[in-house]
Amino acid sequence: MNYLIGSTILHKKMARTTTVSKDKPTATHSDLETTDPGGVSPTKTYFNWLTSGAGVLYALLHTLLAAFAAQFMALSSKAGMPVLQLVFLAQLLQFIFVLVMTPLFRPRLTTEGRRQTVFLTLSAVTNNVAVTLEYMSFHIVLPGIAFGIIKGSLPLVTACIGYLVLRETVGAVDCLGIALSVAGVILVAVEMMTDPDNDTWSTERLATSIFLPLAATFAGRGPNAVVERSLVGLQGVSVLTINFYGSLLGTVVLLGLTYALETPRWTMSAQTMGYVIGLCVCDCGQTFAAELALRTEKAGIVAAIQTFTVPLAVLLDYLIHREVPSLLMCGGVVLVVAGTGVVAVYTWRGRQRDILRKNFLDSLNFGK
Repeated sequence: MNYLIGSTILHKKMARTTTVSKDKPTATHSDLETTDPGGVSPTKTYFNWLTSGAGVLYALLHTLLAAFAAQFMALSSKAGMPVLQLVFLAQLLQFIFVLVMTPLFRPRLTTEGRRQTVFLTLSAVTNNVAVTLEYMSFHIVLPGIAFGIIKGSLPLVTACIGYLVLRETVGAVDCLGIALSVAGVILVAVEMMTDPDNDTWSTERLATSIFLPLAATFAGRGPNAVVERSLVGLQGVSVLTINFYGSLLGTVVLLGLTYALETPRWTMSAQTMGYVIGLCVCDCGQTFAAELALRTEKAGIVAAIQTFTVPLAVLLDYLIHREVPSLLMCGGVVLVVAGTGVVAVYTWRGRQRDILRKNFLDSLNFGK
């Protein structure tokens, strides 16, 4: 009997001890780890920072590859390669790359409606028009001059078309950055077009050197950016699908044009082959980089960041062609860099705030 009473008392004490131990907080391994005040690990913070700037980074990557593609185009043209044949080879490599990547990612190649079919067709046409006119202008003038006209008019044209078609607006800070970039590009273009070396040009060549870049912007790059923004960013179409139809159309049409209007050269020196390979790789990379940027950023914002191609082209003109920039041109380059920096930093910070806000709402289980 005493044994049973003692056991009952001991059991009650153990129960009370267990209850207290459950209520009392205990130190765990996770409690001893160092965390930031917001409760987010440094790795996740860095990942969020990098993710928020993905669109800006893709746009900047496009500017770098576009500048090098232009130089390879100019060097290949000087080596005697026909322009249309070079554009054909670039589209052919892009088509082969898409065919290789399609089984890996399995994108949807069929359209989901009439609107998507129309936009895919417009994307294929405007992209090939833009590439052809751009590379033809690089054949006539230095890439810095052509990019000065193309990138100078592109942000305004893209922003206007984007508002009319997609109702996408550009904020006041972005407008300031675009204005700085456009002002800088105008200075660069004016300086290049008034260069004393251009006095030997015929009136026809001077008019062509202005018309081709403008046509590349108004008939190609501007509409193409808005159409691809709608497809990639708003309708969720894969970039592989867009480039499948665009490169297929370009490969077929440009092959016929190069035989109809030019005399193709299929044998070339090792140096010229290196130029052609560099052109094809850079052209393919800059196309995909621009489309990936349009997945998250508005067409006008991406176009504004792409004005950074101008100072890169001027730098490469100096390094490759020994074209020494003047003080006026340097001032224009500074304005371009400042405007691009304003748009890039403001866009990056805006995306970072959006991600932090989303993470905060998710931590509160908002809407669940």
